[in-house]
Amino acid sequence: ASDQAWTSVCYDTSGSQFVAVAGSGAVGVQVMTSPDGLINWTSRTSAASEAWTSVTADPFGNLVAVASTGTNRVMTSPDGITWTIRSASVNNSWRSVCYGAGLFVAVSDTGTGNRVMTSPDGINWTTRTSAADNSWQKVIFGNSLFVAIASSGTNRIMTSPDGINWTIQTATTASTWTSLAYGAGVFVGVASGSTGIKVMTSSNATTWINRIYAETVSVIS
Repeated sequence: ASDQAWTSVCYDTSGSQFVAVAGSGAVGVQVMTSPDGLINWTSRTSAASEAWTSVTADPFGNLVAVASTGTNRVMTSPDGITWTIRSASVNNSWRSVCYGAGLFVAVSDTGTGNRVMTSPDGINWTTRTSAADNSWQKVIFGNSLFVAIASSGTNRIMTSPDGINWTIQTATTASTWTSLAYGAGVFVGVASGSTGIKVMTSSNATTWINRIYAETVSVIS
């Protein structure tokens, strides 16, 4: 759609479309949608020109994006086309948002004791106490559990059964963990950097195991 710094993409099952957001650019070019994810992408008008870092969708087609900068750091859409600006619970640097168990959950890499916020609808947000003031980079929902991963801190994993009450967990190493996924019964975390452990896995998000990765490259989310 346009040559922006695209930061996040999700698939909207209800709307049968891919939706991407950008961390830079003018209002008219910070969102794009595609029915196939291939060559047919259309620019959409974002609610504001902010550094949008993450976008997700619930099963009903409601889309939520969060930003690391700006006056209002959340925007929502019922269709990926029309976006409305919303107020975050606090103006932290929001890095990631996901949906699970009837709740949108976002994590931040700034703030004091408030690096999580939750919302049942993407509109009204409530600050939650993070398990630690780490630089949280990614949050996902898998195996009936919210799991977040951080690029800094003593313990760089936190878990929650409800998105509200969080427990710190120990990563295998103090690597710069940047992204996280769940599938086939396994949580997988990856890290950036030129040396050190770059991949770890867990079946329960509590006990993690180092893994050998394919090549010595810098992994980014």
